[in-house]
Amino acid sequence: MTSQRTRGSAGLIVGFALFAASHAAQAAEITLYEHVDFGGAQLTLRGWTPNISATGFNDKTSSIVVTSGRWEVCTDADFKGSCATLVPGEYPTVEGMNDRISSAREVGTYRDRRGSYRDYGRGSIQLFGQPGFAGRSLQLDADAPTLNQEDFNDRASSVIVIEGAWELCVDANYRGDCRIYGPGRYPDLGYGMAKQLSSARLVRAADNAPAVISQGVPTGPAVGARAVLYDERGLNGRSLALSGPVADLVRSNFNDAASSLYVESGTWVVCRDAYFRGGCRSFEPGRYDELAVFGFDHMISSIRPGGPAERVREVPRGVGMELYSEPEFRGDRLGFESDGMDLTQNHFNDRAQSLIVYDGNWEVCTDAGIAGSCAVFRPGSYPRLGGLSRQISSLRRIQ
Repeated sequence: MTSQRTRGSAGLIVGFALFAASHAAQAAEITLYEHVDFGGAQLTLRGWTPNISATGFNDKTSSIVVTSGRWEVCTDADFKGSCATLVPGEYPTVEGMNDRISSAREVGTYRDRRGSYRDYGRGSIQLFGQPGFAGRSLQLDADAPTLNQEDFNDRASSVIVIEGAWELCVDANYRGDCRIYGPGRYPDLGYGMAKQLSSARLVRAADNAPAVISQGVPTGPAVGARAVLYDERGLNGRSLALSGPVADLVRSNFNDAASSLYVESGTWVVCRDAYFRGGCRSFEPGRYDELAVFGFDHMISSIRPGGPAERVREVPRGVGMELYSEPEFRGDRLGFESDGMDLTQNHFNDRAQSLIVYDGNWEVCTDAGIAGSCAVFRPGSYPRLGGLSRQISSLRRIQ
């Protein structure tokens, strides 16, 4: 297979196109990846995007896949700055534009031709006929107004949401009782939903058009924690089921929507701001019919499983980053404001397995004195650190 170099209009080397194919029958699509070699969070665009910062992905791109169409990517918003045109192919690195892309559009498209958001969105869910992911299964990658056509009506008892947030309803055409399920594993759909599902569709938040953000596929075992948020008191109204952390409920179209909460298992931490900031509180298993009693009515923006009877504290003002000793923001934690240091001074050397960056850019390194292998983390939630897990010995704020 012959590789080629693609040069942008500014003469910048953007990377290697490892393959090219014809997608004339498909809508134009480009996927931006947070890390080189298509790792980390990803953002899929299918239309005119003059300001990527609106999606929370500004200046984060380190590799690209162009599925179809010819795309112009630029270092500044509104298609300004240095720009490059990319043809269909894989770009494992974006030399000269790494962490600088701020706008993107298919070549030849304009604002009034970007289309409706209902034409966008990507997701995948797997339904199982028995609890615990057993029995016959059905995978959906598109909306299903009726499951009769798949001979799966009133059969599903457990689900795995691979990508996106999905609304499952007991009647056809998305009617009757409905519940939204975020990415994760749900070994039992619970009372009122198991063996009752008749339709399923991907949740699309209008504010995200025309972008689709994915944090990756949940591949690990279920952690055993389950909770459900409801947008009305008394566990009524629209609902969102959870089996893992959600750092920003905007992406599930449930930000500041919850009025009641049912914790089926585990201890859950809810916070007023995204990325587990603002006022936070821990809820143990039980029914909470009115979140107003706890000062959280229509005020929850992020939620995650916590440790047993975890005592939650608000992130102190000025803290830019926190390290956690366990994955998924569990265990001991240590916050930093602006000055870096060797972690041996805080008894946290080679302990961090997850982290949250609230403000600024932070460099973390495997050796003391900002040495060894280093990586830069921008604002965001990082539930697992991959090759850096239990390896961090020093850090500093660089911006």
